[in-house]
Amino acid sequence: MRHDDDFGAVVRTFRARLSPAAAGVTAAGPATRRVPGLRRAELAELAGISEDHLRRLEQGRRRPSPAVTDALARALALNAKDHSRLRASAGFADPGTATMPRELTPAAVRLLDRMTEFPACVCDASWTVLTGNAAWQAQDCGARTARGRDRNMAWRVFTGVPGAVHRSPGALENLRSSLVAGLHTAVRRYGQDRELRALVTDLAAASPAFARLWATDPGVPPGWVDTMTVRRPGAGDVELDKDILIVEPGDLRVVVFTEPRGGGERAARPTAGRPFPKGTALSR
Repeated sequence: MRHDDDFGAVVRTFRARLSPAAAGVTAAGPATRRVPGLRRAELAELAGISEDHLRRLEQGRRRPSPAVTDALARALALNAKDHSRLRASAGFADPGTATMPRELTPAAVRLLDRMTEFPACVCDASWTVLTGNAAWQAQDCGARTARGRDRNMAWRVFTGVPGAVHRSPGALENLRSSLVAGLHTAVRRYGQDRELRALVTDLAAASPAFARLWATDPGVPPGWVDTMTVRRPGAGDVELDKDILIVEPGDLRVVVFTEPRGGGERAARPTAGRPFPKGTALSR
């Protein structure tokens, strides 16, 4: 996330640009204010929260709720566009959005069409595969022909759907944490989406590992790169990196698989990948 899309930074920006007069606040103290716009205490009072709570929100030490986010938007007299920006910085969808987007957008299709050197697929915010590019479709990918829940990456990983992809125990735990973090974000944004909530409920029932991580929400491991080994009987194994691009609007994820050219490349991100050998399996 960019710094200017950090919730605390966005709140401070909006607070600095709103004058006390425009907010209906009677300015107290010296005529010359030491800070532009509203003081933190003034905004907190308008939003109906404590100044300490607002300070923690601006410092990134506390996560805002949808209700507090909307209260701040009202106190800051935000228009619809800025209200959406504030909600997005907090990880929430636009007001009134109830369901998670599951439609391929023109931007996602265009991006896939131009990725011709390596396999890539598009997932929605719950990690369900929607489609893949020509290179991805040509591989022996379990998710390519799967139906229902088996098209979901989190479901495949946590329920142990068979495949040719193997990770070390540490890499698998990091992947699981990353998938859970993504699902937590999706639920915060689309809390009324029944299909999304059913997926989380079924995952918790099917996988004790998922239930444990869901309860603690450890987040994405910092600096983590998803490295995997793909077993190719008779052709030798291949080591791959997985990278994820976020496509907006539509809240989609483009998942790209590349083979590092050398041992030093992984430490010097971004990865310059090259195509998979024909027949490489990408089951998850």
